[in-house]
Amino acid sequence: MKTDEGYQILRVDARTAGSNTPTFIENNVREVITRERSPKAREDYLQGLRNDGYVKIAENYRVAVEPLLKIVPPAAATKRPSKKDKKDKNKP
Repeated sequence: MKTDEGYQILRVDARTAGSNTPTFIENNVREVITRERSPKAREDYLQGLRNDGYVKIAENYRVAVEPLLKIVPPAAATKRPSKKDKKDKNKP
């Protein structure tokens, strides 16, 4: 074998026979990765549907159902009035 420093001679002391079974089976790896990622991807998808959709909860069930839905209101619905808006409301 030629290197920057010259030639190196390698010696083979023993050989092992190769096996017929592949050590890396791509389809099995894909399947395992899919099984690991599926629950999180499913939950993210459903949460996106909940956040984007309109869900009206009857007042009778609000306390029991709202925590289960984990709905994140849109940013426009949670916008707090600015200090300027508060000052305008306080003026007579």
